[in-house]
Amino acid sequence: MATLKVCNLTKNFGNTQVLKQINLEVIDGEFIVLLGPSGCGKSTLLNMIAGLESVDEGEILIDEYVVNRVEPKDRNIAMVFQSYALYPAMTVRENVIFGLKQRKISKDQIEKSLNHFSQMLQIDQLLDRKPAQLSGGQRQRVAMGRALVREPHIFLFDEPLSNLDAKLRVEMRHEINKLHERLGTTMIYVTHDQVEAMSLATRIAVMNEGIIQQIGTPQEIYDKPNSVFVADFIGSPAINLIHGKFLKDGTKPCFIPEQQKNNVKISLSSYSFHSEPKDDQEIILGFRPEHINLPDASLKSQLQVELKPSMIELTGYEKEVSFEFYGNEITGRIPRHINTEIGKPISLSIDLSEISIFDRLSTMRI
Repeated sequence: MATLKVCNLTKNFGNTQVLKQINLEVIDGEFIVLLGPSGCGKSTLLNMIAGLESVDEGEILIDEYVVNRVEPKDRNIAMVFQSYALYPAMTVRENVIFGLKQRKISKDQIEKSLNHFSQMLQIDQLLDRKPAQLSGGQRQRVAMGRALVREPHIFLFDEPLSNLDAKLRVEMRHEINKLHERLGTTMIYVTHDQVEAMSLATRIAVMNEGIIQQIGTPQEIYDKPNSVFVADFIGSPAINLIHGKFLKDGTKPCFIPEQQKNNVKISLSSYSFHSEPKDDQEIILGFRPEHINLPDASLKSQLQVELKPSMIELTGYEKEVSFEFYGNEITGRIPRHINTEIGKPISLSIDLSEISIFDRLSTMRI
């Protein structure tokens, strides 16, 4: 197990800066997920930690030791790739122990490690097969086994589940979770899939355009996104974002929707501002689909509204329902037993204690 520090890390490919002054600290035994869209720099950051890409500026420290110029094989790191990277001509046994043989580990120790980890990953019955004879899930288990037998201080995962079907992805997420609980090893995991990030991570680092936008627990990232980008990227269906202005009505802070004709004022009294906006400042009001529901007297602060469904999708226990709201299309995630018909008004409420407010110009939480 190990700690990791990334300090002011910068990477350029030609004239393109793909990582911009990245700072990240991972404590011993943590499971950190680097989450972001394609091209945000997350895989480049992982490759630099592994030693597969050079550092242009900044430092990478493992257990307080700078490893910028340390070869990948000497960093005591193991990596699991999206493509499995198994040798097709070798058996499962030969693939798993390949790295140990290269390091001149004794035969007894190799056999002991092989038996231990092949049983842990349930591949002990597959040791004499070749990769072509395995399913996608089995191949990924073999790739993980090859990493595990090295007993590294840090595990790196580069989108390891993206080639698997939906059911297998769920199964392998559970496997990786169990693995982390059992080993307690520091793990850094790259994905663009927010479900993977939310279900696996101790903390998530959300990345975009070469910058870490926010670091926090899954719950912190979901409940208190610090920018419009993070708010919109995390959550499915996406957060509802309404443009408007801030206004003080006497002593009460209010939100005035941009597209409305009846001087509607939505109370922001339950919201804790980092710094209160000025009158007429353009802001964005955000609320999650699950915070649209039937009126509830127990809620501290709610906006009661009459909304007409424009689209209804049954997703199982819930329905995803689209409505028009002051010129914006919003989505609610509501229980399926609530009667909804397209075009027929329904009385609902928005839980104002769960909203987020962003400055329109900077797009940052305020």
